Amino acid sequence: MEEVFIPALGMAMEEAYLEKWIKQEGEAVNAGDVIALIETDKAQVEVVCETSGTVGKHRFQVGASVPVGNTITVVLAPGESE
Repeated sequence: MEEVFIPALGMAMEEAYLEKWIKQEGEAVNAGDVIALIETDKAQVEVVCETSGTVGKHRFQVGASVPVGNTITVVLAPGESE
């Protein structure tokens, strides 16, 4: 299981706005796929997964302000569950 989280993009960055889910719960993904779009005070950023599998439950809704480092979803390997 891979945790997909909000990355720290700068020293002063404390949170990001979850703008859009690109991949939905239960959808298959490949390593490098964009899962979500987030917005910081300076830029729009793509959040990508590092492993292939199936997208787990979304832990935040679009429009949420998410603290840096918080897991927004997981990528499950075959046979895994949350």
